[in-house]
Amino acid sequence: MSNASMSDASMSDNSESQTKEIVETDLSVGLTTQGYEASLNEWGRNVVDCKPVNKCALFISQFMGLMQLLLLICACLSAAFGDFADFGIIIGLVCVNGILGYKEEAAALAALDELTKHISSSVTCVRDGKGVSVSVEDLVPGDIVLLVGGVMVPADVVHRKGDVLQVDTAALTGEPIPRKYPGEHGRMVMMGCTVCEGEAYVQVVGTGVNTETGRASKDVYEDKTKHVVSLFEVKIMMVVYSVIAFSVAVVFIQFMIQGFLRDQFSGFASRYDKLIVNSLAIIVASIPIALPLVMHVSMAIGIKDLARVHRAVVTSVPALQDVASMSVLCSDKTGTLTTARITIISSKIVHTSSFTASDVLLYASACANRDKLGDPIDSAILRSLPSPHSASGGWTQERLVGFTPIVKRTLAFCTTPEGDKVVIAKGILSKIIDTSSGGADGAELQWEVTQGAPTRARMEAEDLELSRAGYKTIAVAVSFDEGATFSLVGILPMLDPPREDTARTISYLHKANVSVKMITGDHKNIAIETGRLIGLGTNIHSASECREDDAETRDLIWNADGFAQVLPSDKRRVIKVIRHDFGCVIGMTGDGVNDAPALSAAQVGVAVEGATDAAKNAAAIILTDPGLSPIFGAVCMSREIFRKVKSYVVYRIACSIYIVLTLCTLIFVSACSVDSVLIVLLALLNDLSMLPIAHDKVSASRNPEIPKVKDIIIRCVFFGVAATAVGMVYFYTINPMSDVNSSVYTLPFYNVRLEFFCSIQTSATIWLYMTILSESLIFSVRVTHNWFFAKPYPSVYLVGSVFMTDVVFSVLAGVWKNMFFADILITWAFAIGSFLLVDAFKVLFFVGILGEDSGETISFEEFKEGLDEEVARRASLPPVNPDADPESAGVEVERLAAKEARLSNHKRHTLEVSERNGHREVSKKGFLKAIGWRRVARFHKEHMFHTHRESTNVHYHNKGGEHGGMSKEE
Repeated sequence: MSNASMSDASMSDNSESQTKEIVETDLSVGLTTQGYEASLNEWGRNVVDCKPVNKCALFISQFMGLMQLLLLICACLSAAFGDFADFGIIIGLVCVNGILGYKEEAAALAALDELTKHISSSVTCVRDGKGVSVSVEDLVPGDIVLLVGGVMVPADVVHRKGDVLQVDTAALTGEPIPRKYPGEHGRMVMMGCTVCEGEAYVQVVGTGVNTETGRASKDVYEDKTKHVVSLFEVKIMMVVYSVIAFSVAVVFIQFMIQGFLRDQFSGFASRYDKLIVNSLAIIVASIPIALPLVMHVSMAIGIKDLARVHRAVVTSVPALQDVASMSVLCSDKTGTLTTARITIISSKIVHTSSFTASDVLLYASACANRDKLGDPIDSAILRSLPSPHSASGGWTQERLVGFTPIVKRTLAFCTTPEGDKVVIAKGILSKIIDTSSGGADGAELQWEVTQGAPTRARMEAEDLELSRAGYKTIAVAVSFDEGATFSLVGILPMLDPPREDTARTISYLHKANVSVKMITGDHKNIAIETGRLIGLGTNIHSASECREDDAETRDLIWNADGFAQVLPSDKRRVIKVIRHDFGCVIGMTGDGVNDAPALSAAQVGVAVEGATDAAKNAAAIILTDPGLSPIFGAVCMSREIFRKVKSYVVYRIACSIYIVLTLCTLIFVSACSVDSVLIVLLALLNDLSMLPIAHDKVSASRNPEIPKVKDIIIRCVFFGVAATAVGMVYFYTINPMSDVNSSVYTLPFYNVRLEFFCSIQTSATIWLYMTILSESLIFSVRVTHNWFFAKPYPSVYLVGSVFMTDVVFSVLAGVWKNMFFADILITWAFAIGSFLLVDAFKVLFFVGILGEDSGETISFEEFKEGLDEEVARRASLPPVNPDADPESAGVEVERLAAKEARLSNHKRHTLEVSERNGHREVSKKGFLKAIGWRRVARFHKEHMFHTHRESTNVHYHNKGGEHGGMSKEE
């Protein structure tokens, strides 16, 4: 760089640049070799580094959890004491879980490697006085770069010399209409934007992570390289480890009592070995060995159903679980809430008294360029009314004078089907009314429209009102005397219209107690009008209002309906404030590079249909169908999945408590133990028989499903203790156990006794009873607030699986353990009776004593049927202006009341302060120590930031390999 200071304030004061003061580089010389090397040493290359993952460490980590460690210890002890059956079962399950986890994570890494195989792009750069082709990775601050139409801006740059550039800034702002640089937005163009028209020399002022897009990419990279598990899984594992600790303590007490009071530490070695093996078997039974596998299968089936029904691709299982807890959804506007395509709003066309709305559209279409497909305005006009210059239209366009930033209007010289000559002008209203407005220009035709001052004033007022409402406007005038005089025809209002299903989706999301906030880079007025059209609300604030870090700003963010004119960092800040300060599980939808930082910061990032690779890589859920309706479907389905998985978890942990308490009590009181192999089989088949829980029929709650450890523990303890209690009554009061050595079959009713005869049949009867009762418990657990036979009924798959498991266990008890057929029937009868007692106790406890109820539910089927007329009427009314429209004022009062109710509901469903980071992060330093907390989530794919191909020229370099970067041009 030269030492000359740059005069342009946009460079010297630019907060986005890499230095506090940028100096001007000589345009004719560019950077010298020495200058380039100095800048490179100071700022580095135009890349964002990405580190590889060690696959060997990844495989080992699958076996480093607390559950895995306990199981391996139990397996080794079982083998040491000769119990090789248990050893084989335990080792087999540990290996299956580990291999499945590694397979999923290795697949994610393979996908990453495929994404990062690319070729770097290049741009023309002035170095040492010569124009050379330079890789965008080698650009440094101070470089002079030539930008031409169609090129993506490779770094943050400032316009120095050449044409006024038309730049598509949608990647950062979301605006569908290109901006002009230099112009009202200054001279700085940010990386990731695309040059539509023009040719100019620019100076690089920011590269790599020191650009807005680079910082966004760095934020995404940091988010995606954290090893995390969902909040739900963290809490589940807390409960699991608590139950395991409780089980170990109970078994240890039983072990010591047996050893000292019953003198089993001395005497025959086989008796001592049996005590140890039985104790190990109970501990193994208390560990939900197949919990990762069952949860994996349940979530996989849910993911498959989500893809089949809503065409949504899930890339992060923890995020899918968190959708059920989501209470706030932030959404980009352009391309998400709207169509991302400027459209003529025919109902709002304004015309003068001598013309009609149809005339305005006809003349505008006649003045449009059919071949200028990339122009958003002409494209919008021609979509509303095809060009009359076609064979069927009969018009002829003799000559067209294009739009320039100086004249700010387009002229078309045309011949009508009748042979009349007309000249049509379209452009900004002030230049159409009077071409000398704002200063004379050099166009060939100059005029002042024939209408008088009242008509001009009315049209100017209409144009101002439309502009305030967020509409882009184009004025149209026509001359019938070859340009001697012009008459104003009218004004065409244009807007990026909402998608067809947006208003309906927002209405139903609100019904599901999910608040929606719009976050857009578009103008505030446009955002307000869009919010009005979709029934979202009009409490929209500019980004500058949410950048302070104080209580007032946080309250503003909480109560706002949306934000406008935001940068990617603003979107990310809004997400973090709602997530960390207000404790909400938050979602974010978007489709562009500008949305990526917010998508990765939210617990639930959703990339909508047509999203860029940057958005897809940052998101956890990718929608492949247009519109927002899949969002509501995902909310319904995820809440259903949450209830299914929660039911299974409560069931399995309750069974662990039941097995430990029952077996330890029987051993302690009656010295009657169950074969260790049977105990392990009982625990294992309890898991595997529950796989059909993924197909169960449940209703989605209207409220967010926030997992509460206290709630889960209460339910687990209740079912575990209740099942144990009725089991003890059965064993010591009814006790249908026959003496295998007796030839006389005894009746199944005995006097109460503590030392009943414990034979092989007795052990088998205990095992069969526990199996049938534990298997049946799922039907009570799945409907906590009602009788087990209440709707929705369990799926036939679940009923069939439970029944077949009980039948198989009955056959094993008879064939393998010589249990009498009569005892099998009696055990079935009393096990079913015990189940009915537990279910009755459940209703009494949870409904009668705790006063819980199932609450209201939501349904995607209801959503598909459409809104009723009343809801549709309310959504279509303007939200304000009570003086002019009392009915709309009433609707606004109702909307605000509903919003207040939702915000109040959110405060009742917030996370604890320690939980507000959402997913539990596993740091690299404490990876092996903390890995046990993340094993349940081994199947999610969040190890590295996936490089996107299409939407930015930030390049990612793998330090462990040869992969470079790829730009949109490649």
